[in-house]
Amino acid sequence: MITADSLKQEYMDWMNKQIKIHDNEDFIEIQTPFVDMHHDYISLIFTKLNNSFKLSDDGYIIDELDQMGVSLNQKGKRYDFFEMTLKTFGINFSKSTGELYVEFKSLREFPERQHRLIQCILKVIDMLLTTREKTISFFTEDIENFFIENNVLYNEGPSYMGKSSVSQVFDFALPKSKKSYPKLIKAVNKPSAQSYKDPLFSFIDIQDFKSDHEFLVLANDTETKISDKFIEPFNNYNIKVLRWTDRKNWVDNLKVI
Repeated sequence: MITADSLKQEYMDWMNKQIKIHDNEDFIEIQTPFVDMHHDYISLIFTKLNNSFKLSDDGYIIDELDQMGVSLNQKGKRYDFFEMTLKTFGINFSKSTGELYVEFKSLREFPERQHRLIQCILKVIDMLLTTREKTISFFTEDIENFFIENNVLYNEGPSYMGKSSVSQVFDFALPKSKKSYPKLIKAVNKPSAQSYKDPLFSFIDIQDFKSDHEFLVLANDTETKISDKFIEPFNNYNIKVLRWTDRKNWVDNLKVI
């Protein structure tokens, strides 16, 4: 007969088999049975402080965010999500070390604190597992904030029916000024050798109908070096590629004067 106690025992037996704890000189590493976005087991670091204990992810989550080009240095949707997640699970964040951590006075608090930290890590990992479209939205959010700060007039998300009879969506449209044509902008978060295809097709598909427009690509080179194979196809169609890290030098050219 299956009882609540037998189910509880089955779960505890599984946990005891899955969790692995390794002693080190200054800390204890706890390998949990929960996996990250790479399907690696999530490990936590347990340390003894002067009058308390500390459980930490050793900066793993923030490091993964940085490697994916997701910055938490500026206020915005991603930072709000991150901050809200920390508050929900009562987890601390160290800006100096990048650690997610929790401190407690008694070892009796350890199981509950570990459970909360793991839940927080899994929730933040959801940010890392965003689709390409959501990753792009983070970059377009940065562009939008930059335009607002620098008084660049824009419309967000315009779409036009192309020659292919498919609606082509652009990230931004900038109005005409006395000195320049109206502009259509595509944002590319990871300008690799292959990522030129979709934005280039969008421009080609509407060029007959928008011949009075200038076409621009804003390429995020914060973490990824822009490949020459990415730039060359756009150059062949007289489409400018603007580097995000060089934005202070080209922003004045986008203003309506």
